[in-house]
This record gives sequence, structure tokens and C-alpha cells, in this order.
Amino acid sequence: MLKTGLLVAADLYGCAEDALAQSALKSVLEEFAKAAHMYMQSIRTEQEDESNYGIYSICKAGHIILHVNYEKGFVSIDGFSCSEEADPEKLVRELCRFLSPDKMKLTYVDRGDFGKKADMKPRHRNKSRKITQMRNMTKRFGKLLIKPKSL
Repeated sequence: MLKTGLLVAADLYGCAEDALAQSALKSVLEEFAKAAHMYMQSIRTEQEDESNYGIYSICKAGHIILHVNYEKGFVSIDGFSCSEEADPEKLVRELCRFLSPDKMKLTYVDRGDFGKKADMKPRHRNKSRKITQMRNMTKRFGKLLIKPKSL
């Protein structure tokens, strides 16, 4: 197994309104990144529209990305690092604690870990094949019903 890094992704719903302020979240992010040994090299904030903004940070051997939606109280967080000393999980958990969401979903991805061949199959299968089969069957059945009995 050749593991190259850890990506921790979080989806947070119903976050505390006061925690969603751009300046507060940016300063807290800088503080938590330092504590998690994710050394920030640059940080940038982009206001996408009235209710959405993003905070993007390039770190030593990694990155931190936050997308915030004021109206929905939604925040998505990605923390990734290839560094052995960095702890993206600690960073994401501290941010979750600060934002105090009503609901949250955490996802962990070991980058570069292909594991067994069976692990590489998608978890959610595409159901379009079944839908196409049903459409074709419906067409064939319709043709049988419309066909005159004399033939």
C-alpha cells in the first residue's frame, strides 16, 4: 500500500450564524491550521455572490478549502496533507467544533491507496442501464399490443 496523504472532507448543515462571518472564520482557520501543523503559505477569500464565499489556502504539502453558504448555514470543508507531521483530521474537527453544526458528515480518503482491485469499484452504481432496459422492454411490449392479430 502506497499512501501519499489524507483528505478529510466535511459537510456541515445548520452552522451557527455568528461563526459564518468571513473575517472570524478566516482568523480561526489560520489559528487551527497552525495548531494542526498545516503551515499556510497563502490564503485567499473569494465572495462568489451575496450568500456564498470561499476560503482557499495552499499549505506546505497540502491545502484547505472552505465553501460557505450563509442562507443555508452550510459549510463544506476539504483538508488535505501529504506531510507526516500535519493532521488534517484535527484541523477539520476543530473547525466543526467552532461552527457547531446541527448535522455533519465526515469523509476520509487515503490518497494514493488503491488497495484491492475490488476497492476501486464505485460504491454507487449507475442505474441508467436498467432504465434503458425498461424503456426498450416497454417499446417492444407496446409494439406487440398494437400489432394486428391477422399478421
